[in-house]
Amino acid sequence: MVSPLLDRLTTSRFIGPLAVALALLVLAVTEMGLWELRSLDVKREASVNAQLSVGRLRRSLLFMESATRGYLMSGNTVYLEPFHKQAPVLATTLKAVEALSVDALESKQALLKLVDLTRQKQLFMQELIRLFQANDRLGAMELLQADVGLQMMTAISDLADEVISKEAASFSVASEVRESAAFVSRVLIWLLVAASFVGAMILMRLTRARERDHLGYMAQLRAERDLLDEQVTHRTAETVALALHMERVREDERGRLARELHDELGGLLTAAKLDVARIRKRLPEAGLGQDILRHLIQALDAGIAVKRRITEDLHPSSLANLGLRATLQIQCTEFAQHAEIRVTSDIADIDLPRDHALAVYRIVQEALNNVAKYAAATAVRVSMVAVGDRLEVRVVDDGKGFNPELAESAGGHGLQGMRFRVRAFGGELHLQSFFGKGSSVLATFPLQMPAQDSSEILTLLSPTQGGV
Repeated sequence: MVSPLLDRLTTSRFIGPLAVALALLVLAVTEMGLWELRSLDVKREASVNAQLSVGRLRRSLLFMESATRGYLMSGNTVYLEPFHKQAPVLATTLKAVEALSVDALESKQALLKLVDLTRQKQLFMQELIRLFQANDRLGAMELLQADVGLQMMTAISDLADEVISKEAASFSVASEVRESAAFVSRVLIWLLVAASFVGAMILMRLTRARERDHLGYMAQLRAERDLLDEQVTHRTAETVALALHMERVREDERGRLARELHDELGGLLTAAKLDVARIRKRLPEAGLGQDILRHLIQALDAGIAVKRRITEDLHPSSLANLGLRATLQIQCTEFAQHAEIRVTSDIADIDLPRDHALAVYRIVQEALNNVAKYAAATAVRVSMVAVGDRLEVRVVDDGKGFNPELAESAGGHGLQGMRFRVRAFGGELHLQSFFGKGSSVLATFPLQMPAQDSSEILTLLSPTQGGV
């Protein structure tokens, strides 16, 4: 059992700051160790550079002194070639040594003296060569046999040995300190890692205890959630079944109204037209009566046309008599005449059950109505083709376009009705539109579309199905 004090210290109020503090401590120790190691590496590198530079300087001087003595002894200018070749090397080496003397090295003073003596030695050798080339060979030999050059070279060699010795010792000390710093940094990091591991183990223990305490509560929540999901599923299935039933009832009512309009109103208008025709035959061919009857016949023809259009809108009789393909072609033709919009169609002859064919007809009807009301289009294309095992119904216009999401969120019941009708028969509805680039309505159905009960319809209408 974890103590209450430890439990309070590891609550969410303290565990965050503690974790951050531990992480910052690990970072600080690591950075300090790296900074120390980097500083020591710089010091070691400076020591090595000092030793190498002094070695190159002494080597260049030896080459130049040997070349000078050879020239003075033989008078052959061939010996001057190494002298002139080593002169720029010596100048570069002197600059490097001067740069090293700026650093806080152990042999800083010795490096400064070495640079001065080297320059003096170089001037001494140049003076020997100048005297010899000026035919003052006796003066050059006397200056050569003097102890000045030997003393300079001995002092330069001693200073070089001193620099190399001091820098080698400094390198050894820096290496030892580096090893010690690396060991201390490693130990501190391991201690912090161990502390982190202990803290993680305590946190895991407390987490498991809290999880055990919440198991009962979570089980209760799951049970309540499952019960609520079951109730929601049942209510949704009932609602969807009722909506489909109401849709069928509405279609049946539309069919009944269409039949009554066709039978009753159509019969009355036709009888009236026949009566007017009989009356017209009995009147003189010229006169006011003929004009009135002619206008009356035109009005009756317009009424019959309106009746026919309303009847077809309510329930297309051509769907049962001519089939879906002919019905859609008639619909496109009448829409083009009524809306004065150019319509092209590509409609395949596909046999569908009555309810499914009526659903396709209503979707095309709603899409064309939206084009006439909102699109401001000049051309529309309607297509119905079979692609694999699915039926694709598409209505595309070149209108001004719209935002599908905003249209539906603003109360686009027509679009929602289309989506509901498509999903009710196992299909998917896709809307695509861009401002100024027209719109596209695509409904896809499975070619094999058996009737579904309420539970299957609920599955089709679940949010996982496709859509916009």
